Amino acid sequence: MKIPGRLPFEALVATLLLLGVMSSPARSQTILNVERLQPGDVAGWHWGVEGGFSLSRGNTDKVDVGIGAVLGYRWTRDWLRLFGGLDYLSEDGAKVDNDRYLHVRFNHRLTDRWQTFHFVQVQSRYASLLRSRFLVGSGLRRNLIEGRTTLDVGTGLMYESESLDPEEDIGDHPVEARVWRMANLVVLTRALTESVTLIGVSYVQPDLSDFADFRTLVDLSLRIALTQNLDLTIQNEWRHDSRPPRGVEADDYSLKTGFAVSFR
Repeated sequence: MKIPGRLPFEALVATLLLLGVMSSPARSQTILNVERLQPGDVAGWHWGVEGGFSLSRGNTDKVDVGIGAVLGYRWTRDWLRLFGGLDYLSEDGAKVDNDRYLHVRFNHRLTDRWQTFHFVQVQSRYASLLRSRFLVGSGLRRNLIEGRTTLDVGTGLMYESESLDPEEDIGDHPVEARVWRMANLVVLTRALTESVTLIGVSYVQPDLSDFADFRTLVDLSLRIALTQNLDLTIQNEWRHDSRPPRGVEADDYSLKTGFAVSFR
């Protein structure tokens, strides 16, 4: 059993930065982060589950449930994974958010540093007035740094199809949207101690026909190993949509704590 020892100064600073950001319900655009769920250094079959749950009763009755899971198989040069998840939030018996997704990803390693990525995704989200979102895309990813610190960058192209709830007042935002977007990503990991890892993920997805229409996600997370297969997770996430529909905020800030179980 691994027990986290005394945190170094850099781990303490990272924790304070994570906890210092105000939390708010996610109500903005639907860009999805599966990189945080991807285990590294695996061979063959592997799976993992990350989730959190909170419940309050009294002046405010609130239920907040979030769960994400990954199942995959890795060959020498190929890696196939299936991601699925659900985030549900209700307050005083009324549904506030219900985000569901399924994401399939395939990576092919060209060299020790270069690999391709290909994905298909389906999603719906109540708080963003999203009835359905379908993505399909491909790209190229490059490892720039490896070791205690790792850094990967990638870029690609994806087709996006979205359908919003036509019964809601969404302003001049189209109910049906079909666009081609760039899929840019940066993934940084840093082993702060033997048991504490900092993970940073950033996505930028501009519309190729109008670069003023873009979506951004920045995720900064800590994973603290409690046992060989169980981690405590602290996730701080910011999302931005330059052109959300009426009634949906342009920015989300969220802070979540939970646990992750993985077998590899």
